[in-house]
Amino acid sequence: MSYVSDDKNYTDPSNSGIDAISSRVGDITGEPPTNKAVDRDKAAKMANLLEDLKFPATKEDIKNHVNRKSPAMGNRINDIFEAIWNNLRDDVTYNSAYEVEKAAGLVQKANEK
Repeated sequence: MSYVSDDKNYTDPSNSGIDAISSRVGDITGEPPTNKAVDRDKAAKMANLLEDLKFPATKEDIKNHVNRKSPAMGNRINDIFEAIWNNLRDDVTYNSAYEVEKAAGLVQKANEK
């Protein structure tokens, strides 16, 4: 039996991703961004797939979680599986979605090059 999230941000593309109508937190608070997406589409997909993941999490925990959520997105997440497989380390425990996205090379600190 497959798991399909009922989270509207995950299942409704108008609520997440590049065409989403929601704003960045800094747009609301007036603060400059502290990080930037290296690949905005992949970072948005990764963030949606990591929703509800219990942290701290290992690479194996992350792969299993993404695999459970993947039926709703089909083949559109192969790039996310690739980022996880190729960039996350087996010997590291990740404490947040930001740590996972940073390790996967999808986001970086705004002042890093």
